[in-house]
Amino acid sequence: MAQQVEQPTLGFTAFRSNKTAPTATKVRGGYYTPAALADYLCRWAIRSRSDRVIEPSCGDGSFVSAAAPLLGDDGSITAVEIVPEEIRKAQAAANGTTVPIDWKCADFFDVAPGLMQGPGYDAAVGNPPFIRFQYFDKRARERAFRLVNTVGYRPNGLANAWVAFVQLAAELVRDGGRLAMVVPAELLQVQYAAELRDRLPMLFDAVSVIAFDRLVFPDIQQEVLLLLGDGRNRNAQTCGRLYTRQVADGEALLSMARSADITSHAPERHTHADMKWTSLFLEDDEFRTLRAAVHSGSLDLMGELADVDVGIVTGRNSFFVVTEGTARRLGLDGHAVDVIGRTAALKSIRFTEDDLMRYGTANRSKLIDLNGQPRSSFSAALDHYIRSGEEQGVDRGYKCRIRKRWFDVPSVYVPDAFLFRQIHHAPLLAANRACATSTDTIHRVRVAAGVDVDSLCASMVNSLTFAWAEVCGRSYGGGVLELEPREAERLLVPYRFSEGLDLEYIDRRLRAGDLEGAMDHGDRVLLKSGCGFADRDVRSARAAWNRLRSRRHRRR
Repeated sequence: MAQQVEQPTLGFTAFRSNKTAPTATKVRGGYYTPAALADYLCRWAIRSRSDRVIEPSCGDGSFVSAAAPLLGDDGSITAVEIVPEEIRKAQAAANGTTVPIDWKCADFFDVAPGLMQGPGYDAAVGNPPFIRFQYFDKRARERAFRLVNTVGYRPNGLANAWVAFVQLAAELVRDGGRLAMVVPAELLQVQYAAELRDRLPMLFDAVSVIAFDRLVFPDIQQEVLLLLGDGRNRNAQTCGRLYTRQVADGEALLSMARSADITSHAPERHTHADMKWTSLFLEDDEFRTLRAAVHSGSLDLMGELADVDVGIVTGRNSFFVVTEGTARRLGLDGHAVDVIGRTAALKSIRFTEDDLMRYGTANRSKLIDLNGQPRSSFSAALDHYIRSGEEQGVDRGYKCRIRKRWFDVPSVYVPDAFLFRQIHHAPLLAANRACATSTDTIHRVRVAAGVDVDSLCASMVNSLTFAWAEVCGRSYGGGVLELEPREAERLLVPYRFSEGLDLEYIDRRLRAGDLEGAMDHGDRVLLKSGCGFADRDVRSARAAWNRLRSRRHRRR
């Protein structure tokens, strides 16, 4: 019989992803869990030496090795792994244990239907593979999607493999059992995990989410969470309890006296259909203020006021974006447009000709736009430049080769405004007074008929819209908030109250670097006078923005 092991003393501050060749690892999502973390989760999930345990993607066996000492001869482990070399490592690591282990070298999505016909498991543990949709084998994805369909999910085509693993693992847990998984922080915020967020509190009596200030897998800039489902309940009629804990790092987690302490001091949280789980890290008054704003009827959605579109995808910026001097040399008169590619160019609610000139002292750039121009009209220099691109293989890149003419960059237009795609502090919207366009690092915005672009840009500058951006968007390991177009169009904007704004004052404050001063003005005019917010509500909205912004900054 394997002996009970002592609580590990290994800290998590030096965690590394135990990965093979980078490309192969990225494709199959094989970033393995440090032994101390696997041990911690198994100690929480396994409560009896006779428990039946499932690990749906055992990799090199860190969870199997952690679970085995907690079980007796009447317990068991089912370990599934698709890669033969990895399952051999797991078997070697578990050599000597007397706990029955059913090794299955197979695709989890192939064996799951048979496992679902069994009596179920007391605990499902593991670290499902982080395989993004573009690397998710098409046949495996189709099998996975068909299988999760049978238990009521309707996955979208962008779903990452880990979601299907968690969905099916939860189905394998029998009543009263537990789920303990390492999952990407995408759970909190991405659309393809929305169904899982909705279902988890219905599947378990209590769901706990543990987040870290610092990265657990620093080598891959992948922020992770611990997802704990306690008390599987197939007859639940109402949502279970929802808890969150934010800890500095693995050292702080291990220092907790018992794994039961994970939720003992955490307040119960509530979610809302319009709010991603990022909002669970707000204080109760902050959460109530944002939730009330959704139902107030006094705020507009950005998507009702404007269309948000990605910037121009050239296929090779280094080829299609040239200096002003090169544009003249190639004879691009009338077939090039000013272009910006860095959010650092946008300082305020207006992007002017002067801003473009200042930005252009080092970065003045032109985008080659040859749409509609016959090649026979190209200058000799331009024709030579096109041929040099073909010699370099630019035409064979995916974005280029799918075009009718590889050098015709699609969707070239000058927008009404620019919107940050990646955000450090706040989601600035800037009216385009410079007749420029942007690459895909900056979103392009076209306002609806009757909408004043300057007023719309100014009405973004307030605590509620900034806080809502933190809830609508998503952030990854680098601490940057990212808004995709559909998320940006969900922003709450008090545009209807913008008439009283002093646009020149906001412009001056932002250019002076006084974001808080510009927000104070926006809060007073838009939220208090316009929406009728009480002082405490304005303070709560500002606190919500500061809390969520600081949370992602800490994870840089």
